[in-house]
Amino acid sequence: MNNKVKLLNRQSSLEFLPNLSNKLGPKIYIKRDDEGGRGGGGNKLRKYERIIADAINRKADTLIIAGHFQSNAARSLVGASCQLGLKSIVVCKEMISEQNPTFNQNGNALLMKLMNANIITIKPEDDFQIEMKKIADKVNKKGNKAYLIPFGGSNLLGSLGYFDCANEIIEQFKKVEGTNPDYVITPTGSGGTMAGLVAGFAIAKTSTKVIGFSVLHKDNIIENTVNKLTNEIIENIKPKTNIITDFELNTKFVGEGYGAPTKNGTKAINLLAELEGIFLCPVYTSKAMAGLIKYIEEKKIKKDEKIVFVHTGGMPLVHAYYNQYK
Repeated sequence: MNNKVKLLNRQSSLEFLPNLSNKLGPKIYIKRDDEGGRGGGGNKLRKYERIIADAINRKADTLIIAGHFQSNAARSLVGASCQLGLKSIVVCKEMISEQNPTFNQNGNALLMKLMNANIITIKPEDDFQIEMKKIADKVNKKGNKAYLIPFGGSNLLGSLGYFDCANEIIEQFKKVEGTNPDYVITPTGSGGTMAGLVAGFAIAKTSTKVIGFSVLHKDNIIENTVNKLTNEIIENIKPKTNIITDFELNTKFVGEGYGAPTKNGTKAINLLAELEGIFLCPVYTSKAMAGLIKYIEEKKIKKDEKIVFVHTGGMPLVHAYYNQYK
């Protein structure tokens, strides 16, 4: 399970946000998983280090992923494939309504075009898994070997990347604060990032609570997924142990749906850009930051507590949604 390809050259930085902290009250740090790595960076690279290693161990030379035209996961996979000399295929369908006239030509779509991505478009009603299997069969018949990437990179192998991240945060935070953070905040899509963080802090026996803000699901499907993946990680790392996990998953900041910007999310993008020169994205991190701000306003998170916000990337999406900002 520790077999990895090298997609990240170093630990991502943990940075204190003095201006945001002064404005909101609590001491807020940001874990910069938006920086570094090929193809535009982002949280998927942690997940792909083990997933792609598994593909290579199985002698695969063609990686197939499902997504949409603005998919961070697809863009990161194409970049990693370019770096490693592998082929990649992105099976795309419309999941987000076009936000402006250039929506499907800008942002991640543009970067994938620059990387000469092999994009196969399917109908919105088509089933991803069925179509990916058909494409994989064609790849295999031509003498290559296909490997299907799990949705969002969120299986055990991918989630272990964020077990690694939890340990990085523990190490980095102790250097600057001499303790563990009270809360770690993350956007939650397919669940693997959050599961890895929850398992990491639980196995380390910290008092840190992970709070995830869903950007995809509005029901308890995502909580079930996070629980399942968290338990798989714990069983893999510390089998047959009774480890207590502490997390909260909030589904009230999704807005109209996946990929649809929210008013408070857009405010969060403007706030962080103005105060810290850091760019959030309208699909993932802005909604999590909007949730964090609300929790502070409602005193669910107190002024004397310490927070780490996990920046999972997605900066190219800022360009795709150019018409959403003030």
